[in-house]
Amino acid sequence: MHPAPVRRRPPLPALVAVLGAVLTALLSAFFSVIALAFSNGQYGDGGWLVIATPVLLAAWLLTGALLLLIGRSWLALLVPATVVFALVVWGTVAAGLGSDTDGFVVLLWVLPAGTAVLAGLPGVRRWVTVRRGARSSTDRG
Repeated sequence: MHPAPVRRRPPLPALVAVLGAVLTALLSAFFSVIALAFSNGQYGDGGWLVIATPVLLAAWLLTGALLLLIGRSWLALLVPATVVFALVVWGTVAAGLGSDTDGFVVLLWVLPAGTAVLAGLPGVRRWVTVRRGARSSTDRG
């Protein structure tokens, strides 16, 4: 008996998580551009962190999205999406953003949170596990 064939195409939640990761990465990169514009070339007192952190998070999200898309890792997307969500929540609370920005803030919260939740769903994790198992068995054989 041969084992059941492994689906190459990711499940729908994984595809939506990849889309969420790309959109979150774009928003992170956009934030970095805005921070760069407002920095006026002053990077003292950790100002460079405000610019570099969103760029690094965007790269981490895109790497995680690629790894999920090819069935290598779901955790590589869940972790950066969770980190972005935590940073956005912390930044929102610290800045005390009011009702005039609620729609945008909700979008900033929902995208990384939804991406993390979708990447960690049992069906997505199972698909990645099966894909990795199939890949390792073909590497041995």
